[in-house]
Amino acid sequence: MQNKRSISFQIIITVIISFAVLFLFFSVLTTELYYRNVTAIMQESQQHSITQLNESFDVFYQQLIYTLIQLSGDSTLKQYLTKVPEDNFEYYQMQRYVHDFLQTYIGFFPNSNVHLILYGENGQTYTTYNETLYLEETGILVEDFVKQAERNHRRLGVSYFHAGLTPYTENDEYMYIAHALYDPYRSKYYGTILIVIDETCFQNLYSDLIQDNNHFSVITEDGLVISDNKSELLNSVDTELLAIAQKNPSGIREYGGEKWIPSAVYNEYFNFHIIQLTKYSAITSKVFPSIIRILELCCIAQFIVIGFLVYLFQKITRPIHRLSIAMQNVSGKDLLLRPEPMQFTGCSEARLLGESFNEMFGKLEYYTKKLIQEQGARHTAELNSLQHQINPHFIYNTLTSIKYLSLAGQRDKVITGINSLTKLLRKTLGDIRETIPLKQELDLLQDYFQIQQLRYGDGIRLNMNIREECMNASVPKFFLQPLVENSIFHGFSTNNPNGTISIYATISNRLLKLEIMDNGVGIPPSILEHIMDVSVENNKDCLTRIGLKNIEDRIKMIYGPDYGLSITSTAGYGTQVVIYLPALYPEGEKNNEESAKDSHN
Repeated sequence: MQNKRSISFQIIITVIISFAVLFLFFSVLTTELYYRNVTAIMQESQQHSITQLNESFDVFYQQLIYTLIQLSGDSTLKQYLTKVPEDNFEYYQMQRYVHDFLQTYIGFFPNSNVHLILYGENGQTYTTYNETLYLEETGILVEDFVKQAERNHRRLGVSYFHAGLTPYTENDEYMYIAHALYDPYRSKYYGTILIVIDETCFQNLYSDLIQDNNHFSVITEDGLVISDNKSELLNSVDTELLAIAQKNPSGIREYGGEKWIPSAVYNEYFNFHIIQLTKYSAITSKVFPSIIRILELCCIAQFIVIGFLVYLFQKITRPIHRLSIAMQNVSGKDLLLRPEPMQFTGCSEARLLGESFNEMFGKLEYYTKKLIQEQGARHTAELNSLQHQINPHFIYNTLTSIKYLSLAGQRDKVITGINSLTKLLRKTLGDIRETIPLKQELDLLQDYFQIQQLRYGDGIRLNMNIREECMNASVPKFFLQPLVENSIFHGFSTNNPNGTISIYATISNRLLKLEIMDNGVGIPPSILEHIMDVSVENNKDCLTRIGLKNIEDRIKMIYGPDYGLSITSTAGYGTQVVIYLPALYPEGEKNNEESAKDSHN
């Protein structure tokens, strides 16, 4: 679990993230569906309530129409509206009779503030008020809604907010319904009926449904609020509320800066809308604790499932984890050291992995040993091949020099040269080491140079400037001879050679640097560019190319690709060969530089 790249960690993290995403998704989905269902249920319940409320308005309207029909068809009432009283006694008698008659119809509207006013062609006014009213003096008879009723006795004239007609009610506003009394036999109107309705009549119909979290309103097609549980909205035009009523939308709507659940119904008798709004926050405040409880239970269940899955995944992946640790331990050790056989339990795949691991490492051990043996044999063969290439090359050049001495008739130098060659071959052919100390390599180089001096004389000089700490450093055997030979053959004239070959050796930062320089004529760029390309054919410098390439290959085979030689040459100034080797010493020896530091300390 501590390794973030392990399969168990990644599986567990994937499971946790997946569960978290699914939990969030289903939480949001469940919450949204829960709220929608609750809203739908609430709206359905509201719609049922408001439908019943609409039926109550219908009953109220039918009571009004029934009253108007009864009053229009009463012959006695018609007589009292057309006949002029002969004296005061008859006047008061008519007033008393009509007042009592009207009171009987007021009984159809219990708990409602409804009054009836009759005005006849005889100029008499009859009311259910307990005070005398002269309707002509109020000016209401000339208002539009009354004139509208007189123009068509089959229609009602309505004024929603009109001041009261009596001194007691003149500061209040009422809804007036006007109906013209028409005599078909005379084709003449003989009176007008006014029904005065207080707004509380409407409010009483839904007062039992009013709560702190809802809002009831009755609004006309013009947006005029004629009844509302908020008195401050009465007699105001609310187009926003009208839009909600006309569309009767489902779901949630914004109104007055709050969210509401609306329900609306249209009353065809009164030609207005009845609206009920319920605060959405009131629903959420009750639903939210239930949702939180459900989410808590789901979260607990999720943690239990995740814990079980973590345990299960760890149990499944534990053999794989053990296998990865075993392979990691093996990779940090010698491949020839075979680990203890792995024993896996659990699923069949894990046991199969364990058996395959044990079998694989057994084969790996066998092939590793075989590969090491083959690489050692190939390495030895390649080095021997390179060494064998140098020996014929060196012998060829040396015998060539002795041949020239013999042709020149210099018998003593020929004998000396043969003796020097015999001595040199004894040192090189009898030594099977790949590397030797630099001081031994320099001794071999001096023996070879003495042979060349027999041919070219003292015109060629060898100057060696070697620091003492470099003498014991290990270098490839017989690798300086081809470089010095290259300087002799390419740097100086064979007829009258004259020049100096200098060898320098220094150690810095555990790196041995060897420089071989001559002050000869230099190497032409065309030859220098391909100086170690042995693929160039028909070239008289083929042996020299083989010798240089041989040195380069031997250095890289022994020390690696980071080491080798580089050749630079300038016409008229000479040639420089620089070789970098690691500063290594034979086992048991110590370089002089470290010895000097120890003695200084």
